[in-house]
Formats: sequence, structure tokens, C-alpha cells
Amino acid sequence: MFPPSSGSTSVGAILYVAADGAVSDSAVSALRDAFERPVERAGSAAAARSALADCAVSCLVAAADLPDGLDLDALVTAAADARAGPPVVVYAAAGDEALAARAVSLGVDDYLVCDEADDSHAALVESVRALFERDADDRSPETRSYRVIVEAMEDGAFVLDENRRVEYVNPRIEAITGRASESLRGERFESLVDAGLFPADEYERYRDAVSRVLSKGVTERLDVRFVDADGVSRLFELSLSPVGGGERVTGVVGIPRDVTDRETATTQRGELLERMTDAFFALDADWRFVYLNDRARDVFGEVREPDLGERIWDLVPSPDGTELYERYHEAMRTQESVTFETYSEPYDGWFEVRAYPSPSGLSVYFRDVTTRKRHLHALESTNQRLETVLQNLPVILSAFDAEGVFTMSEGAGLESLDREPGEVVGRSAFDLYDDTPAVTDAIERGLSGEAVDARIEYHGAVYDAWYRPVFDDDGEVSELLGVAIDVTNRARLEAGLRSLQAVTQDFILTESVEEVAALAVEVVPELVPDADATVWLADDRGGLSPAASNAGQFDSGARIEASPSGFESEAVTRVDAEAVDDRLLSPDSDAASVLRVPLGSHGLLVASTPDAFLDVDEDLLELLGSTVTSALSGTVREQELRNREADLAAANERLDDFVSIVAHDLRNPLAIATGYLDLGMESGERAHLERAANAVDRMSELVEEVLDLARQRTPVVDATPVDLARVVDHAWRFVDTGDATLVREELFTVDGDDGRLLRLFENLFRNAVEHGSTGNQTASGDAAEHGSAGSRIPSDDAVEHGSTSRRDTPDDPAERDTPPDEPLTVRVGTLDDRTGFYVADNGVGIPENIRERVFDHGYTTTARGTGFGLAIVDDIADAHGWSVSLAESAEGGARFEFVTQSEGLAATGSAGTDD
Repeated sequence: MFPPSSGSTSVGAILYVAADGAVSDSAVSALRDAFERPVERAGSAAAARSALADCAVSCLVAAADLPDGLDLDALVTAAADARAGPPVVVYAAAGDEALAARAVSLGVDDYLVCDEADDSHAALVESVRALFERDADDRSPETRSYRVIVEAMEDGAFVLDENRRVEYVNPRIEAITGRASESLRGERFESLVDAGLFPADEYERYRDAVSRVLSKGVTERLDVRFVDADGVSRLFELSLSPVGGGERVTGVVGIPRDVTDRETATTQRGELLERMTDAFFALDADWRFVYLNDRARDVFGEVREPDLGERIWDLVPSPDGTELYERYHEAMRTQESVTFETYSEPYDGWFEVRAYPSPSGLSVYFRDVTTRKRHLHALESTNQRLETVLQNLPVILSAFDAEGVFTMSEGAGLESLDREPGEVVGRSAFDLYDDTPAVTDAIERGLSGEAVDARIEYHGAVYDAWYRPVFDDDGEVSELLGVAIDVTNRARLEAGLRSLQAVTQDFILTESVEEVAALAVEVVPELVPDADATVWLADDRGGLSPAASNAGQFDSGARIEASPSGFESEAVTRVDAEAVDDRLLSPDSDAASVLRVPLGSHGLLVASTPDAFLDVDEDLLELLGSTVTSALSGTVREQELRNREADLAAANERLDDFVSIVAHDLRNPLAIATGYLDLGMESGERAHLERAANAVDRMSELVEEVLDLARQRTPVVDATPVDLARVVDHAWRFVDTGDATLVREELFTVDGDDGRLLRLFENLFRNAVEHGSTGNQTASGDAAEHGSAGSRIPSDDAVEHGSTSRRDTPDDPAERDTPPDEPLTVRVGTLDDRTGFYVADNGVGIPENIRERVFDHGYTTTARGTGFGLAIVDDIADAHGWSVSLAESAEGGARFEFVTQSEGLAATGSAGTDD
């Protein structure tokens, strides 16, 4: 919003519309000193329009160089639409005839030429004062003083009224036509033709142009060419503008300008400009295109080629504030050339612009520099990246003069030497490195003209260095360039990899996990100097025990229980010695840093050092851990393979036993069946056939027992948690126990095969009931349905049942004390001193001299028994990884004890059920 007037509300302000500048400042000051009313300045088109619309303006003064592309037409229109319709004064620069003609055609109240040497601006002050003293009628179009305007012009000027009669001609027209103004005044437009101002053959073209100005209120521009009295062809540029405002045109102002010399110069200049590789265009003082060379047309044509006479700002939708607008106006305001580069969004490119001003317009040369700009941008980006790389690259960049004096020392690698960039510039390299002959020798060789590549150890670090000489025109070394990289970690890594490669074969040849552990702790100091190492291997109980160490002796029985998350890890873990479990380090350890290297499910390798581990140390020990893990896995697999081979050998041996058993035990029943079958066929007696059938049943029973025995010996693979109490209760119900009693203590849960464990307890309970319930029986593999356990000669029934050729029988039980005849009691409970359980009875027991034989396959003491019952019990226990032994119970009966040999038996506190 334009600021309100500081004076009385009845007195309007003087509004001065102009761009900023010294002339504007002094003009405003002169008006303020001359009038007792406010003088405000509008520095933009928006401000001028706002002031005219919102505030009382008593007079509007418009400078020639209007701001923000505001043209005179729009300003006069805005003044006419304002609340008081204030008078308009144009305060123009000298020689701006086009603006003068336009001012006349618009009907401004006065037109003044600014004298920049007159700081008082007396003419402007007097003109404004005169306007204030006139009333509204004095400012009508009929009394408007345009003579002041046109007589001040160097070009010709004439005015036609609305009837096309000559109302006025200035002195320049008199000179051109050779006729006095009085002789022309009142004549029709055709008189100017007769006066020689226009060629007669083109009269109609000029007449029609005047008609359009009068009827449409537009401005017409025509070229007028004729031959003067001296026979010289002259060219005039004729501008025809309407007089009057609003909807009614009251006349025409015509301004012919002799442009003959300019045409010649333009022709010559055009020929020159067309030969230019740069684009060129020219603008007049109204910012209208007056010339474009072919190159400019090509460039503009990529978007839209402008027409001659078109304002340049019509090509720019919003010119305000653009760089072109600001710089072009700067050139015209200061009348000094400007050169700049600017980006054009419509053309998506960069242009280099050189603008040369003159009072009549602006000459602009421009060229497309997009490719160069992008190359420069790419080069700047590349240089910036290179500079960033050089500043951050972990290298040492050096340059030396011919004497070996540092001229450059840069690079992030200087941090490893505790040096700042440029710190050693000016110092002699031979003095700086006098304690390292490898460095001075390499620099000396480089200065002699040799390209040098060297690996150098310097103050505990290892560097790869390259030195390259630079030669002058005479072939002499003028400079030496050097690049050095800290490769300490890489050198240690290379040495460590060689050590690992050499020891890998030794790991392959190890035969036990203990050998692998011992070799591992020997290798660690070769990879990390002064490092201690201990290998902790997993034991059967889920903990860790030290297997080998180069760090000193551990206490006997040293062991660490695994944490809930276990000891396995996928990555090496680096921890401070203070945070590590003290039990992993030997009592004499002075470690400051510890690495826990996982060995898969086999355990841990714990390495420690008085100093901090480097990253390369961690990498090497991780590789060692992988190698050791593979070696341990291979050793375990080989051991398992050996165990498997042993199991297969044992299985083959058992198979031989089975074959022997089958061959031995089936021979007699087969002979009996064959004999009775022959007798039955000969005699026809049914009794013989029944005995043969019994023998066949006996053979079938033996076959089933043998097959069952084979099945029970297969190791348990898919073990599941089994509640022993529940299995015991079920097994007792499945056996015909008669009057026997079961006493079951609190039991636990084991991982095993539910069906096989049920069979184990069934066989034990059946053996106890059938061999321990009377005083005249002894233990055997099975109960005998017929015959005496102590008889060596089978009865007829025994022969009939095929037991005449059974294996050895025990000593005569009659020699043993016979226990009192009392009810049989079977007890099942847990062992006190070991993890396991027992099954005991109060029967007759088993003699000590045969306790080791009762588990043999086929061993029996009865004529009817197969000898497989307790053998199956032993095989089921073995299949679960348990051991079974036979002892005498507290009551004198048999006591079978089962003890775990691995993790197969784990007490978890189950009290059992009574299902």
C-alpha cells in the first residue's frame, strides 16, 4: 500500500514515478522544497498503481525510465481512472523523440526535457505550479500545450485534427517541405503529399494508416522514401499516434524521422552482424526489438522468435526481479556496458551476455555457453572431489626439490606420523629420515632419475612408497614426487596368511581334539606377537573345560558352565580384560584386551594381549578360528566314523551270534517236528501231529524273539521326553503279576523311546514274577512253563518243547538257601550316588557266579525259556546310551541298576503318574 499523505486530507500529494537514481532524488527534493504538500515516490509499477487507486494524488510526474517495465500508456490510463484524474507531466531525457510523440498522443499535460546539470529542476517546478493554478477546463485536450513538446524535438512533427486537416507543423517540417507552417495550417492531409513529404504513388498507404489511427486509436509506423530536391534518395521513419484519451480520438500526431544515414549504417552493420558467430539483437529506448541477426533468430527460435517492434519483456512472463531485467536497466540507467552470465529456464541453458547502452537503446551480444558452463561445473566438481580425496585419502603425498628439501607434505596418512600437513615443508628429507637408511636411499635414487618402488619399515610401521622424478627441458631432475601408504595391517595380514597356510596341513593330520587345541595355541603368537591363547572345549555336561593353553596352568578341574545363551557365537567378540570372565584367563595373565573366538559348537578360543588388538589381529584370529573349527569338526567326524566302524563290527558279531542262535535253537525243534510228523504220517495218530505242531510253534516263538532282539539293539535316534513313572505304571499293568506288589518311588523324565522303555520294564517285571515268587526257582533269561530248573535231563514235555539242547544251566539251586515263602515285592526308584534308576525284588535272587552271563543272548536256565528276555533289556539300555548292572537287593533278591553314560538321562523332577 502506498503511504498516506502527510499533509491535509484536502491537499493531494505529488506522486513521482521513477527508478532509483541521483536525478530522481534531487527532483523529489526540489518538488518538496517548492510546494507545501507531500511529495511521494513510487519505485515500482505496483506502488504507482496502488497510490493512484488508494490515495489523493494532485499531480503525477513520470520519468522517462519508468520502473519495473511500467510503460507510459498504462501510467496515463491509471491516472485517468484515479479519483481526481490528476494532471500528468512527463519528465524525459534529452533526445527521446519517440517518448515525446507518445506523450502527445496520450494527451499528457506537459512534456519536459530534464537537464541533469540543473539540480533545482526549475522547469519541472514551474510546470507543476502552472498545472496547480489551472482549473480543469484549462487541461482539456483542445487547449493542451503540445507545442512545447513538438517544437523541442529535433525530428519533424505535424498534427492533424480529426478531419485530417493540418493543425500544426514544427520548424523541422518546414525545412523538409520548404513551406512555411502558415501555408500548411488548415490544409488537408493531401497537402503534405503536394509539399513533397510523402511520395504520391504511396499516398493511399499513408491515408489508410491515418484512418486506422483515427478510427481505432492505434499507433502506426511506416517507412517513407522519396527523392529530395538534390536528387538524393531519403528514407524517413514515420510514426502516426492518436491524440486524445478515452474512447474519442481527436487527432493524429505524425513524426517523420530521417533515417537515411541510419539505414546505410544499419545495412553495413547488418552485414557485419550477420557474419558474427555471436547472436545479436538491438532494442530501442522502449525495449522494442529493432534488429536480430540470423544467429539470434536461431537461438530465439528454439522457443519463440520475436517480431521486430515487439517488446523484449513480452517474451518474459514475469520480468520483474529477473537478472536480465536488472542488468539491462542498470546498463541503460548508468549508460555503461554490462557483461554477465545468466541461466535461462525456457532454453534450459546458460548464456554469456554483453549489453552496450546508448541513449536510443541497447545493443546485446550473447552466446550459448551451456556446454562450457557444464564442463566448468564438472571440472569444479572433479577438482573438489580430488581435493576432498587428497585431504582424506590415507596416503602421504610428498614433493622434494632437486636437493631433497620438502616442497609439499599433504594427505590424511600424515596422522600415522603425528604430523600436520605442510609441517615439514622446507626441511631436508635426508635430515628428517637420517635414522632410516631405507627412506634416504629411496629418495636419493629417485633424485638420480630412477623410479623407485619400495616397502619401508619406519618407527614400527610398514609403508609402501613410490618415488617418481620430474625432469626439466634439459633432462635434469627438477623435482621428486612421492606417495606413501601405511600398509602395516596388510603386511601383518599377509604374514599371518602365510603362517595359516603353512599350518593348515598340520591341522589336517591331527587325530584328536586335544591335538587340534594344542596346535591352535601354538599358532596364535605367530599371528599376533606376544598374545596368549587358551582353547576351551565343550564337555558332555554343556560346559567348557580348558584343553590347551600357552598362558600358564589352570587349576585342576577348571570348568565353566555355559550361560543360558550358550557359548556359541557367529562373530569374534572383542572385550576389555576387565569385562571378561576371569575364569577364562590364567591366574598369571596381564591381559589388557581379550578376543573371544567362537569354535562353533566345539567351544571357544580365548586370546589375550597386554596391548590393544588391531583390526588385522581380529581378522587373522577369526580365520584361525574357522580353521580350528573345521579341524575339530573333521576330527570329531573321524572319531565318529571309527566308532561307527566299531559299532558295525559289533553288529556283525551280534549277527553271527544271531545266526548261531537261530541255527542252534531251531535245529532241535525242527528235528522234533520232522520226527513226529513222520510218525504221524506212518501211524496216523493225532498225538504225533500235535507234538509236531507244538515244535513248529516253538520255532515261531524263537524266530519272533530273535527279530525283537535285533530291533531293540538299534540306537535311539528320535528321542522324546518320557515320564518314567508313567511307563513303570503301564508296564506293571501289562504283566500278569499275580499277588506281587509294586512299590514305585519318585522318578524323573528321560529322553528316550517310549515303546522300548515300556518293553524294558515289562521284561524286568515278568522276570521277577516268574523267577522270584517261589523258593525253588533261580533267575534265568525267561520263565519255564514245564520242567525243573535244576534238572539236567528234560522230561518228555521238555523234549516236546524243544529245550533238550539249551545252553549251559547254572549250578544246582538246591545247594542255595531257600528264602521263606512270602509275597513278591518289586521296587523301582532312583539311584542315590549316580544319575539313574533301579528295579529290585525280594525274590530268590541270581547267584553271583552267573550274574555276568544272564544278559547273554540265548542264555536260559529253563527248558521252555528262549534266553532273550534280559538280553533285550540290556540291548534297550545300550540303545539309549545307558549301562545296566546286576546286584543283590537288600532283601536278597535281584537288583538291576541303570546309569546314564551321556546326556540321554536327565533328571527333571517328575514324580510320575498313576495312569
